[in-house]
Amino acid sequence: MDLAKAYDGLKINESLPFEQLAMLLESLNTLKTVKSLLDRLEIRLEASKNVTTVSQPSILDNIDHLLKRVATPRRKATPSTLRSRKGKKVSSVRNVAGTSVKMSRYPVRVVLSAFMILGHPDAVFNGQGDQEAALNNAAKGFVRELKLLINVIQEGPVQVSGGESKHRTLRSQLDLFDKAWCSFLNSFVIWKVKDARLLEDDLVRAACQLELSMIQKCKLTPEGVDTMLTHDKKAIQMQVCLLNSLLFPF
Repeated sequence: MDLAKAYDGLKINESLPFEQLAMLLESLNTLKTVKSLLDRLEIRLEASKNVTTVSQPSILDNIDHLLKRVATPRRKATPSTLRSRKGKKVSSVRNVAGTSVKMSRYPVRVVLSAFMILGHPDAVFNGQGDQEAALNNAAKGFVRELKLLINVIQEGPVQVSGGESKHRTLRSQLDLFDKAWCSFLNSFVIWKVKDARLLEDDLVRAACQLELSMIQKCKLTPEGVDTMLTHDKKAIQMQVCLLNSLLFPF
């Protein structure tokens, strides 16, 4: 109840202006408050799935393969930082490295991105294809179920009309919320793969144009060696070589 009230107090709404919504979603207070709520919802969901009967088994959908695609890479410790930690810290790092860290079922930044996608799709999407439309629809369903879940937590069971009147309890609404989340996460990952490919295509195109410009205007090639190069030309050559090494490692 307290976590739901704290979340409700943030007044997160997709109808907010872009700048206001962006600042709200990036606020440390917002991230902390929403994460606390999501962690608690995950615990309640797991508990509800464990309460099963023989005739009505309940299994938590496994979405680890999707969560891995949106997980933030952990920063690796460098040799210099390890040396500075002096023995005790280094051993603890090794112990942690040998264990697997459980992923959150509801990554806070991905959850909050649903509001930005729903409220300001033009600022998020590079195009308006089928995948963008699917993600927008999934975000709409997820945000709707999240808002209703917060309402159920604070107000108790509610009646929802939609063809027929339905009674939503905390348990049933939590289940619907999770199903909407799985749909949204799946659409989000599919869209991100496409978005990453588009970005890679743009980078490759920019690298080719930069190299062509260097050859035409500076009379240089990435492998060319000229002891009479000016400082600016050397800088251009280094930039092209670096970009090529990143995009075409083999």
